Amino acid sequence: MVGSEYRRESLGDMLKSMPGPSQDVDLTAKLTAKLIAAWPAAAWRDVHVLIAVSGGPDSMALLRALLAAKQQVGGAGKLFVGHVDHALRGDDSTADADWLAEQCRKLATPLFIEKAHVGAAAEVRGDGMEEAARATRYEILTRMAETLGARFVALGHHRDDQIETILFRLLRGSGLRGLAGMPATRPLSPSVAAVRPLLHVSRREIESYLQAIGQDSRHDETNLDAELAARNAIRHELLPQITERFGASATAAILRVAEQAAEAQSLIDMLAAELLQRCQRQVERSPSGEVVAVTLAVAPLADQSPLLASEALRSAWREAGWPEQAMTHAWWRRLAQFAQMIELASPLNLPGDVHASRSEPGMLSLRRGTLS
Repeated sequence: MVGSEYRRESLGDMLKSMPGPSQDVDLTAKLTAKLIAAWPAAAWRDVHVLIAVSGGPDSMALLRALLAAKQQVGGAGKLFVGHVDHALRGDDSTADADWLAEQCRKLATPLFIEKAHVGAAAEVRGDGMEEAARATRYEILTRMAETLGARFVALGHHRDDQIETILFRLLRGSGLRGLAGMPATRPLSPSVAAVRPLLHVSRREIESYLQAIGQDSRHDETNLDAELAARNAIRHELLPQITERFGASATAAILRVAEQAAEAQSLIDMLAAELLQRCQRQVERSPSGEVVAVTLAVAPLADQSPLLASEALRSAWREAGWPEQAMTHAWWRRLAQFAQMIELASPLNLPGDVHASRSEPGMLSLRRGTLS
């Protein structure tokens, strides 16, 4: 059930706190303008877009702002809504889907709903419920977009999400990649890309926008995410202390560092891709098409820095589609050192049920599953 908080106010106080008509217009126009500035209409107005909507404030603001932007910019493309029902909260999950269906009916926007089998995915992936839910959600949204012929999946992450993500990853020990935060866009498949048009919009702006247009939202109370406690501590304790001690400009400074980290990581990724290309990979697949093993010639890695070697191996791992969450910075460096060893060595067991072996001179084998 969705909880609500009420506070006792006088009629005068309520009237003072309500935005007037001109304020409403300014709020709605400003957020729509920010969206279009972050994601120029030329990139999406003539292609189909799938909007990922959970029913929460962020995704509802994204839906309404994109609908408003679409009215302004026109184009041949259509907007669709995609909802993934994780089926983890019983009747509440069903109620969320029903509520969203009613909202989309009022907005005359096609809605597509698919249930996720998170428990089964968690067993297969071996990554836990949190990562399984995230991965399954993206898989479903990608498949949904491909079926609809949508070029983009629009996500509702905003500025505060970005700041919290950067701080969380920094405190967890992430490297440059983690410090860069969430990218504004990234490929989900050869034909579909994820896009985050609200990364420059604050949580407060989103809340004010929803109030101004009279749009309700749902709140998922599922304690699914293992990051929840840490993120709440960052949101409610750490960030207020940072702002109080260093001023409101501190959060802007965090975002500037993230932008610089993203630029540096982009250069590293390019160099790592060139290095991996020289490693002459061989890929082994299961009958179902999943990658079960990757073999690389390690000579090109021998004289490289641990950073570049580990990033090349990370690229091979990612292209194989293997789970990365448990592969910390320390694990990637350990794998790079293993690959750069001259002599043969005993197999190295890695997170995600992946095993690295150097049974042949000059070769590294990464195999997911039981070693033969």
